[in-house]
Amino acid sequence: MRRAFTLIELLVVIAIIAILAAILFPVFAQARDAARKTACLSNQKQIGLGMLMYVQDYDTTWPAQPTDGYLIAGAGGLPWNYKDSILPYTKNEQIWLCPSNLPNGTLATRPPNIGYHMNGNVFVAAGLPEAAMAAPANLLILRESGKGLVFQNAYLRPYRGNCDDVINYENSSANNYMPHMKGYNILLADGHAKWYKSGQANLLSMFPGDSGPSTKTLHPTATLCPP
Repeated sequence: MRRAFTLIELLVVIAIIAILAAILFPVFAQARDAARKTACLSNQKQIGLGMLMYVQDYDTTWPAQPTDGYLIAGAGGLPWNYKDSILPYTKNEQIWLCPSNLPNGTLATRPPNIGYHMNGNVFVAAGLPEAAMAAPANLLILRESGKGLVFQNAYLRPYRGNCDDVINYENSSANNYMPHMKGYNILLADGHAKWYKSGQANLLSMFPGDSGPSTKTLHPTATLCPP
């Protein structure tokens, strides 16, 4: 005589599956985010290599950008922003987007849109001489955009003369500014990229002349950067 499963046995199996799913789904989500973080880090390293190639070709002078927020050429804007300067060396539009980027209004997560911001204290109107950098290995030049949104503009963050207060949000309610596990992938001026929690990122310099953490204030009501 064939014995069938009882209702109790079926309910126990379903309960076990539900418990396992509740345990494993967060693990899978973390693994997916770790993979996206790694892909984004690879993108930044390629951008960094393109920047260093540009610097060598232009008499050790960094790319120039006259003002904040220039539309990128592929979106119908003016040329000579940082992306347009470096693109001939990278020859890849996709690396300017992080796999974790989110749409921004009508802007989709596809080229020529950008998911990164450059340091406006490095990308200046006249072009910064490489010799002006006191500590390239500690100088932030690129980070992921706030909230992981994409833009059609070549934005400079921090803007010239300021610190970047977005990286101070680790312990606030604004954790949605952290694209990867409450942290950022950041590209440094010597070409290496690394993941930082915001507290760690506060130890980086925002200004070419600083050999250690920067201490200027973003605006009158902001805390110091770093605090």
